Amino acid sequence: MSNIGTRLKQIRKLINKSQKELADELSLTKQAISNIETGKCLPSISLLDKLLVKYNININYVISGVGEALNSNSNSYKEIRKALMKEVEKFLDERGIS
Repeated sequence: MSNIGTRLKQIRKLINKSQKELADELSLTKQAISNIETGKCLPSISLLDKLLVKYNININYVISGVGEALNSNSNSYKEIRKALMKEVEKFLDERGIS
């Protein structure tokens, strides 16, 4: 049965990254990536967010194994996040909060 670590390993291979390359890009150690992939520990929410932003992974796939590993529209999450941040900044500016 596939788990989160196994699915993250599959995604790492899909994006053609070694454990060391992915660790360097995410400011982690190779051992941390290995521990996640082997199920010794779970990825943090912030790590999953970094993967979503950088590689457009499908979080539903990571958690449940349902769907495709990578989202088909590579800019969808980034665009939504950018638009949301723009709205937050506008909201804060309108209220004089910086």
